[in-house]
Amino acid sequence: MRKNQKNLLVEKILENAKKNSNLKIFEDTKNSITFGQLLKVSLSNVETINLFKGNYIPILIDRNIDSLIAILSVILSKKTFCPISPSLPYKRIQKMSQALSSKYIINCSNKNLSKLLNLKEIKINKIYSLANLKNTKINIPYKYDNFNDIFYVLFTSGSTGSPKGVKLSYANIHNTLLWSKKYLHWSKQKIGIATQFSFDISMFDVFSGLFFNVPSFIFSNPSDPFLSLKEINKNKVTSIFSVPTFFSSFMKFDLLKKKNRIKRIISGGDFFPPKDILYWKNNTSSEIINVWGPTETSIVNTMYKIKNKDIKNLLIGKNQPVGKSQKEMEINIIKNKKILKKKEIGEICMSGKCVASGYLGHIKNKRNFIDLNGKSSYLTGDIGYFDSKGYLYILGRKDNTVKISGYRVDTLEIQNIVNKIDNISNSLVFALENYGQKMLCLAIETKKIISIEKIKNILSQHLPQYSMPKKIKFFEKFPLNLNFKIDRNNIQKRFYEE
Repeated sequence: MRKNQKNLLVEKILENAKKNSNLKIFEDTKNSITFGQLLKVSLSNVETINLFKGNYIPILIDRNIDSLIAILSVILSKKTFCPISPSLPYKRIQKMSQALSSKYIINCSNKNLSKLLNLKEIKINKIYSLANLKNTKINIPYKYDNFNDIFYVLFTSGSTGSPKGVKLSYANIHNTLLWSKKYLHWSKQKIGIATQFSFDISMFDVFSGLFFNVPSFIFSNPSDPFLSLKEINKNKVTSIFSVPTFFSSFMKFDLLKKKNRIKRIISGGDFFPPKDILYWKNNTSSEIINVWGPTETSIVNTMYKIKNKDIKNLLIGKNQPVGKSQKEMEINIIKNKKILKKKEIGEICMSGKCVASGYLGHIKNKRNFIDLNGKSSYLTGDIGYFDSKGYLYILGRKDNTVKISGYRVDTLEIQNIVNKIDNISNSLVFALENYGQKMLCLAIETKKIISIEKIKNILSQHLPQYSMPKKIKFFEKFPLNLNFKIDRNNIQKRFYEE
């Protein structure tokens, strides 16, 4: 651990809270809280939290202001917070608390899981305590000089079957926020928080709001586009950062009009289908920003604003670039430990201040954290290339390529063909193993009745026989996971069930 220095992130948040104490910083459907109130109630919890041993404090979060109070309370206690969704299986939450070596938990959800998890609940002041704190003076207990310490831990799925706790420092996130100023202007904006607080996109929303003095509204149910649109208009939301499925849901029901409050959408975490981007482009005046970045490299590492000149490529179904390499977000394409030139395809590697210090404990996947030219770096597992102008294109994951009967098959190539077919919203191609033999499967999301023969006929015009899916299944709507990404495991199980 490097020597501590002034915590520029916390210092900025404290400064903002004092200067803008009356700013209504967070709202949900039931409550709102000003910056000053948020600071007061969070500071009132510092002494309570510090009674409990351990550096890591898990928080059962929900879509409410109490979760944000808990997060800031832990930060001001100089401890590390870990947001966990109560919707996860309790055995998985147990594994997370064990990885954190924590015997305690803060519960901001409506589920009573403490006894089931065998954890002691830390009772803190929440939104309903504001009236009792009305005349309380703001008293900062000590200096915050832990800039290089671990800020928060987010758990991702591990290939070993155990969740991986990614350790992000204050310096990591501070670097991301300063870099983001090149692309995002926050004047007269209001953030709509659409993802779970256990997902890194929401961390960008929350701390952009606190760092840049931007008010935020927490959507009550982002999976319902009709309700979300009402909340957007009622609460004057102008900027939303979410996964593509959130934005595509408005298209499916044709909900968008030329006149709407949304000034900007930021899409990341998965591929944003070209025809869905076109729908937003043609039906709104919203700025559309395509982004990319893994949890291990501080949320987001690239941004690209969709321009009118991109429409030509969108019309032919070509995916858009995600941005360029920057000083704060250094990107290299590597293969066999060598840095490749422009237009050469390889694995995307991030280097520098954005790279996390690793995972909690001894995890096999820690081998992805490497040294590249003397800099801390992370092999993302994403495959891509830089074009002649330095724009980065994501082609997919290393595991997009599967071997069928000895032939290499690119599943993303098949998906791109299928997604261009009329009335198809999305598709997913993967290989299932049955009695030692791999079989290509195709899942299609559509509300229309389309014959399997039609699909096969179109694919046969573009693909060799060995690349043809052997099993095709239709879904009216793809199941989503807690982070509103397509639940690939759930879809694969349905193929096995037949």
